[in-house]
Amino acid sequence: MKKPAAVVALLAGGVAAGVALASSAPSDAPALSDLGQAARQSPGAARQSDMDLRRWPLDGFHRELTRRIDALSSAHGPERLAVFLDMAELYLSQALLYEAGSVLDGVEPEAAGDARRWRAMRDAALLLSGQPASEDIKTSPLAALSRPDRSLWLTLQAVAVGDSVMLRNNLAGALEALAYQTRPVVRVLLPILAEAAVETGEARLADQAVALLEGFPDLSSAPVGSYLRGRAALVQGRAKTALEHYFLASDGWDLYAARSRLALADMALKDGGRGALLAARDVLEYGVGAWRGDRYERELLRRLAGLYTATGDPLSALVARGKLMLRFPGTEAAEEAATLARADMASVYQDGAAGRLSLSKWVTLHMELVPLYRFFPEFAQHSEILADRALELGGTDLAAGEYRRALALVQELATVSGTTVDEGHLIGLRLKLARALSGGGQYAEARTVLERIGAPEDPAQRRRVNALKASVLASLGDNEGVLRTHVAAPDAGNLRDLALALWQEGTWTEATRFYTKLWVNFPDAFTARDASYLLLAARRAGDVRAASEVVAAFPDLTDSVAWVEIAESLLNPPAPLVPLSRDAADTRLESAKRAVGTINAADTGL
Repeated sequence: MKKPAAVVALLAGGVAAGVALASSAPSDAPALSDLGQAARQSPGAARQSDMDLRRWPLDGFHRELTRRIDALSSAHGPERLAVFLDMAELYLSQALLYEAGSVLDGVEPEAAGDARRWRAMRDAALLLSGQPASEDIKTSPLAALSRPDRSLWLTLQAVAVGDSVMLRNNLAGALEALAYQTRPVVRVLLPILAEAAVETGEARLADQAVALLEGFPDLSSAPVGSYLRGRAALVQGRAKTALEHYFLASDGWDLYAARSRLALADMALKDGGRGALLAARDVLEYGVGAWRGDRYERELLRRLAGLYTATGDPLSALVARGKLMLRFPGTEAAEEAATLARADMASVYQDGAAGRLSLSKWVTLHMELVPLYRFFPEFAQHSEILADRALELGGTDLAAGEYRRALALVQELATVSGTTVDEGHLIGLRLKLARALSGGGQYAEARTVLERIGAPEDPAQRRRVNALKASVLASLGDNEGVLRTHVAAPDAGNLRDLALALWQEGTWTEATRFYTKLWVNFPDAFTARDASYLLLAARRAGDVRAASEVVAAFPDLTDSVAWVEIAESLLNPPAPLVPLSRDAADTRLESAKRAVGTINAADTGL
């Protein structure tokens, strides 16, 4: 069966070192079938002087440690160093690697014998923790030809440095050398050796190593046991059996459970069937937060994103890839995720802008993406696209919030990257924000935003800013502000605001002129309310012709009682106002009040 690419790579290197350090188990080594018993036997007479973990009774750890601690109080010089080395060896016999390393780091042996003991135990602590020996393994006491467990330490070195030849030449002897280790150390080593046998295609050794797990129920029934059985079955071509073991292991929460989930995902992606893909996706979703911080979490997120894509869920794929980039920045997987995410994100926001994605679903996804993609250069633009769509649908509060977010993202990105912000882009975003605030009736806030913009250098932007500013000021009742704001190319709204401001200021002639301009330039936008104000302004300005044109242009309006009253009161010559003629003044005032009251109370009734 063809080996995985990782195994092929492993088997490709380190030929010279592997040949030079090849060894075989001694002829008197215990058989594999006797391993469990051998690991529990009392220390033998043939003690290894550099390091012999089995000389310490397993059930006497606390007693022996107490004795060594007591001995430190009376030991001096070389005796004190020997006590520390005994403590380190005692810790190693229980596979307490951190404690052993701490003791060894605290001493500096000078005598040759002590230095050999220290080097042997230091290398053992490193190798048992998955790291290579501190120096060339050939010079380590653990590689001495006289050691019956030499193959074991060479195998661990081969695994740590990826030396395939050394691994193959020592693996069989390593399994037999387990008999020279304590039970806690064997418990650490068995999963390592079993996986090494599986990945190198040594089926017989793999079966033996997996079988030895039965002597450790806490391993055999744990995810590590199920994973190794599944991996061995898969390498041997028994996919169905592998699937069963992987599913069993995937229910756990440790490293091997995470690896089982990855294996299931790989099998599903290779199968390609929708049922297999969905099942694997569910498994990865279940355990996505169970294991964190190393390449297995990274690969799990990568596979999960791939499964989302394969099952037609690009939205969830975006979230998974965003988490991968956030957790593992700068990695090759993160760069790949960024490339794929950019394409998916552009597609999602285009669908949202075109109405192919509901606004509620779009906003929910967007909120998930914000912490994951906020420093993507294009994410501010995506927030702006969402805001544009929300404003189009009347969601002024949502739009204002997203315009603010887009502004913040643009400025944050410029700060982080050390680049200069495009001032025109900022003005455009602030103008959109002011428009959203104005559309939601937040005129004071809109005015504040517009005042911050000031007078843009770009003529087109300046026209848009002034046009919106005039509208906002009109809504705030700031007639003086409206009159001071120059709009180069006013639209219907700007003309209406200006005319109304003039009307309210009592500048009747100018009000008549701008209402007439609104009527001429934007006839479709000229409303009955506009006609009412024009009629009143024309009358006050003494422009009977303009007033007559309004009445003539709106013949249907005369059916309205209110309109008839307005027209009659405004078209009749006003009562003469002469000094000391109180009745005449009251008549004119009452006529004006009645006309304005009719307009305001019924909004002209039209």
